[in-house]
Parts: sequence; structure tokens; C-alpha cells
Amino acid sequence: MTIIEIAKSSNPCLVKAENGEAISQVWFKSKPVDRLFCYRAAQLQLLTDSKDQGCTEADFLNPGFWSWFEVVILPDGPQTLRGRRTEETCLNRFYGKVFDRREEILDILEIGNVIAVRVCARYPGWMNDAREGRLYAKILSEDIFSPMSWTLSSSETPDIPDKIENGAYTLVSTTETHVQANSSDIATSIWFTTPPPVKQVLDDFIVNKIEGIQLFTVAHHQEHVDGDVEDKWSWFDLVILANPEATIPKFKDGRLLVWRSHNVTTGLKGARTEQHGKLFTSKHEVLKFLEPGDVIGVRACAQFSKWETHALSGRLVVRISNRGPRRPPSPSADDWGSIRRENTGLQKQLESYLHSENGMQHATTSIESELLGKELRADLKYGAGDRPLKLLSLDGGGVRGISCLYILKDIMSRISGNPNAKPCEYFDMIAGTSTGGLIAIMLGRLRMTIDQCIEAYEHLAAQIFGASMACKVEDVMHTEIVKQYTGDEEALMSDTSENPCRVFVVATRADNISNRIATHLRTYTNPNVEKSFSDYKIWEAARATSAAPTYFPRIKLGDYEYVDGGLGFNNPVLLLMGEARVYYGFARQIECLVTLGTGMSPNVSLPPEGKNLFENIKDCAGVLKSMLELSTVSEQANQMAELLVRSGHYYRFNVGVRISEKRWVEKVNPNLFKKWFGDQVPKEVHQFTPEDWASVTIDLDDYKGMGTFVELTNEYLKGEGPRLTECATKLQPAHIA
Repeated sequence: MTIIEIAKSSNPCLVKAENGEAISQVWFKSKPVDRLFCYRAAQLQLLTDSKDQGCTEADFLNPGFWSWFEVVILPDGPQTLRGRRTEETCLNRFYGKVFDRREEILDILEIGNVIAVRVCARYPGWMNDAREGRLYAKILSEDIFSPMSWTLSSSETPDIPDKIENGAYTLVSTTETHVQANSSDIATSIWFTTPPPVKQVLDDFIVNKIEGIQLFTVAHHQEHVDGDVEDKWSWFDLVILANPEATIPKFKDGRLLVWRSHNVTTGLKGARTEQHGKLFTSKHEVLKFLEPGDVIGVRACAQFSKWETHALSGRLVVRISNRGPRRPPSPSADDWGSIRRENTGLQKQLESYLHSENGMQHATTSIESELLGKELRADLKYGAGDRPLKLLSLDGGGVRGISCLYILKDIMSRISGNPNAKPCEYFDMIAGTSTGGLIAIMLGRLRMTIDQCIEAYEHLAAQIFGASMACKVEDVMHTEIVKQYTGDEEALMSDTSENPCRVFVVATRADNISNRIATHLRTYTNPNVEKSFSDYKIWEAARATSAAPTYFPRIKLGDYEYVDGGLGFNNPVLLLMGEARVYYGFARQIECLVTLGTGMSPNVSLPPEGKNLFENIKDCAGVLKSMLELSTVSEQANQMAELLVRSGHYYRFNVGVRISEKRWVEKVNPNLFKKWFGDQVPKEVHQFTPEDWASVTIDLDDYKGMGTFVELTNEYLKGEGPRLTECATKLQPAHIA
């Protein structure tokens, strides 16, 4: 045990009070404390040479002691003077109060904190004249709290005899901890750990003989949980750390060595109820990955805004077997490093798409994009080894969406010879935006054949865009289509049928124009997001995804207002890839991704690979111009997505007639200005027109032109036969999982 000086004043400090408010000034501070100090400091005391104003009228006006010193904790280093402050008052003495482990100030001290001394005074006439000060601490020769020793035995304690088959150690927390999430990022805090190895023999024994480990906690989450949110975003992990000071779990084969113990399912009222976590046996990876020198940590976690974990007490029970050693873990068959890189690549492209198509004027976010960057955990398989996925993406484009149906009809006829085979039986997930979202709902949620969908789509277009456009999407979807195919016009998006095709439509949250959010309205519950929005009615979701401001007013559902998803995400292919990864697992492969457009427009300029794919898009002057640029944005999203999928597994079909580049040489005579300065010779100038697309599309609301556009689509399909057949071979029917 030693007594050390941890801080000393360098200058005097004078504080004078002017009114009834307490006034204070930081006098001097320690350096950031390290682990050794946090774990071994037993007592703390301030010594000062100081005086007050002496006996004056101030003593009679405000009797008592109104000049004093405070010892405070400042987080995050010596430069920080704001944040949580823990105060203990030292009255005007030469020897201040001795703080020991019974005091909160030492109990909550964390590595990196700074201990500071404040000079204080209150009420007119009172002053604190601090001349010199020192801060002392008593340091023990060994750790006095978590991580504690495995046992209190000594070298003279007998070893466990062979006839004793099992034993147990119990490690307890000595402090509380609290974490609060502010976004989809996981907020974490290492609460307590197993002790560091005392000697190699004990360490080897412990590591090789652990039979099981289980966590018990007394904790609660925040007081209020929304009724439509699953109660699982506050939890505890067991993690493997390289040492007790580590804050980040170890990596192995590209994954963090992290395993979920249990969720915190009690609110403030059940705060004193003990919950028990999963029992990890010797067959589990958490013990197979444990190596000599490692420690096991307990990590408190919370995810998504306003979720909290308040950990009050915990105990980690380690069961020991006196039998043979454990078996090493099996080598991983999956390249998790490559999977992480694929996630990162998709996240970057998706964020570029979300931000750049808006001209960078407004922040555009997607929860699914944010979740692509989360840690890969050792306790999750992420779909590794599962059957590869078949995905369908449908662009928006007004009445031109009819083209998607005829392209899909051709593909389906090549699969089984039956053009009316139901796409919902061949695709695992379908995504659509705007009118593409309407088609996705009809094919996936309402399980229509393509001919049924064509009939309903033509009727929908004629009703909505015909006459005075007085008919609304919800009128037709609500009272006619949904009722016909479900029997309930108020049916929900949530699909409870056996082996349903997963469907989501994209809408744009418009409640905050400076922070647009791509929202997925699903027919299923995605367990990896906070809200799935599957409790909306089918007609409500249809109305939200197709609420183009140039045609229809925005719609309010719950607390949010939505506009047409096509304004920001007309081609949902990147969003579909992100959703599939978040829902099915980052390691789940794609067997076939089919993306259907609604027609190429002239002057669609695609930048070369390797450049910013959106640098040629200028700021939109308004919604109408945004609608006119849909073809450009959709094709650029296509170009980005194609680079992220294995060759031979991505198929984009979009009606268009390519115009080849033309070059010629033109003789140009000098103008009058050049002739004045003696340039009389005509020059040959090389001219060319860049590759472009013929104008074969129709207006978004030209429902009378749909027949012509179908003819153009059928003509386009004649030239795509080999690719259509190749695509169809990858879409053989399979059990939807």
C-alpha cells in the first residue's frame, strides 16, 4: 500500500461571491486516471492552504460555512469542463474529508476521467482564497473490485481432487452501468469481466475445464416501449476480450466474438426482478474460442433511438468440470472478411444513391443502409449455407409500369411454359416503388397471376388518370382490388399465409423535408429493424408509395406523412439488396436478381465506371423536373447495383431503342472577326453525336398510350431472347424460405 500525490496546484485561486448563487472555479486537475488507479485507489483526500474573508458582517447575514472546496470528476480528459459531475463538499479546512470506497466518487470513477478541485463560495461578502493545494490517494497493491479474483484460496489450498467432478465460481458486478442508444448504431458498455490470469497454471486450468457459463442480471430498460415495437432492443452480451482493459471484443475469422445472453424485458416497475441468460455449455463456440490469457466480459447493449439498458447488478456463474479438456472450434467454412467487404460496398453505393440523387441538398437516410455497417457477431449465422435468393425489383413510372408485367410474363412462360405462373411462387422477395409498388402488392401480397395483374393495372390506370382524375388510388385498391382478392377491403399488409413471398414497397417520409427517409412498408416483420410498418392496410401502403405530388396529395399514416417513393428511390434495386441482406442475413447469396424498368428516355447519360455516378445530376428545380429525370436516376441505380452482384446472376430489362453514335467531318468557313485578322482558310471540323436512346416512352399519365407501349415492349423482347432464357433457368420454383 502506498500514498501518492496525484495533483498539485501551480497558482493561487481567489473566488468571491456576489449574490446568493454559488460561484466556483476549477483550480487544478489530475492527469487522466488509468486502470491501475481505478481498480486500486482506496482513499482520496484534499489538502489546502487557504482562508476565507475572516469575521465580517457576512457571517451574521448568512450564518454557516459558505466558502468550500469540491472534488469533482470530469470525463474525457483534462480539456473537458462540462458533463456529468460528481461532487463531495470539503469545508474550509487544511485537511479535507477522506473519501473511501463507500463514497460514490470512487465508485463511479472510470478510466480516462480527470479528478479536479473546485474553489467555491456563496453569498455576498464570502470569499475563498486558495493559496496552495494537493490531492493525495492511497493505492493498494492489488485490485480491490471487479474483475475480482477467481477465489480467495492461496498456494497452500489443496487442488481439486479427482473424485470431485464439478465446481462453480461466481463473479459479481461491483458497479451499475447504463447505456442509451441514439440511432440504429448499437450503444455498448463493458460492465464487468472475469479476472485476469494470476498464473499460467490457473489460467490453463480455468480455460480448459470450463463446462458452462451463465449470466444472471437485475436490470431494466426505459420506462416506455411503443406498442408496435418488439421488446428486444435492450440486452446483454457475453464477449471475449484480450484483457480486462479492452473495450472492443476480439475478432476471429472476420467476426466479433460476441454472443447474446438475454434481452432485458422488464421496465422500471420490474427493475428488481432477476433474469437469467442462456446457458453456454462446453459445446458452444464461446468456450471453444476462449484462449489462455483471454477474459470473458459482460456487455450491456441498446439499439435504436431512446432504447436504454440500466444494469443494476449481475453475477456470472462459471461451472467447472474436473474431466477432460474441451475440443477446439471447427474452422469456419465462410469467408466473413469477404462478407464484411461486400456489406461495406453495398452500404457505400446505397448511401451514394440516397444522397446524390437529391443533389446533396437534403439528407436522405435509410435504416437498412445504416444496419449494413453493423458488427458481424459470432453468435449469428447470417444465412450462411441457406438456399440462394431470388429477388424481383420493379421501377416506378406511372402507366408505363405495364411494360414490367409483359416482360415478366415472358420470363414466367420460359420457366414453366405457363405465362400465368404466379411470380409469388418463384421469388423470395419483391420490391416496388410508386406504380411498381402497386404491382408488387398485387403480385406478391394479393398473389395474382400476371394476366390478373395486367387486367387490374389497366383498370386502375384508366380509373385514376381518366376523366378528371377524380378517382383516387385508395378508391380502386380499397373497394375493388383488395376486397376481390382478400375478401376484406381493410386487409393489412401483414401476410400470415403459409410460405408467403416477402413484399415491401418504398415510400418517402415527408414529415421533415430536410431529412427525407426511405421507408419500407412490408408484408412481413423484419426482426432486425425496430419497425416493420406491416400493420398498415394494403390500400394505405399502396397510396403511400404512389403519392406523386404532381398527381396526388401526400398521405398521413400514424405520425408520419408520405409521398411517392419514386421521387427519391424510383429504382428500388439497391434498397432491395440492402433489405434482403438485413432480413435474410449478410451471408445469404443471390441466385437471381431481376430488375424491371419502365422505359429508357433520350439523353440518359451514364458516367463511366469508377466515377461518381451522380455527378452529372444537377439540383432539381422542382418536383416536375425530378419526375422527368426518373429514367436517368433509375439507370444509374442499375449500373451501381450490377457491379455488386456476381456475374451471371443479375438481369436488367428495360424497354429502349439504342441509337448508335454518328460521326462526320464538316467544312467550316472562318467568321468575319477571324477574316479581319487574316484567317481566310476554311477548316475541317470533326462532328459527332453521342450514343443515345430513341424516344419510345409515353407520358407517366398517358393511359391511352399503354397499348402502344405494350407493342414496343413486345418488340423489345424479341431482341432479348437469350438473356430472358438464361434468366428463366435460374428461377426454377423452390420453397420460399
